[in-house]
Amino acid sequence: MSNLQAAYTAAFKNVRPSAENLPEELSIVLTSCWKEDPNACPNFSQIIEVLLNYPSTICPPEPMIPPRIFHSENTILPPESPGASSLMAVRDDYGETPKAGSENKPRSFFFCFECC
Repeated sequence: MSNLQAAYTAAFKNVRPSAENLPEELSIVLTSCWKEDPNACPNFSQIIEVLLNYPSTICPPEPMIPPRIFHSENTILPPESPGASSLMAVRDDYGETPKAGSENKPRSFFFCFECC
């Protein structure tokens, strides 16, 4: 059925599509808009209010879980990667990393904060 045929059928034959498969809240608004008396129809603000509140009646919003940022805690970054240089030790004039006696000891999780 074309738009013109649908408009003609609604206006002159008072035939409307079935609203029985619609959710009750939407069916009530839709059929109330079809009333012949304009004063019996909801105004635009009332229709908007129902439509804006309708999604919350379907299902309450679920809490959003932030996406996981880190895929692996054991990722080894190359020295040229951004941020890796800030975690590296200060180099001497020859480009060598100074050796410390504690270098062979197991490091704690917060080892990078020792130089701060």
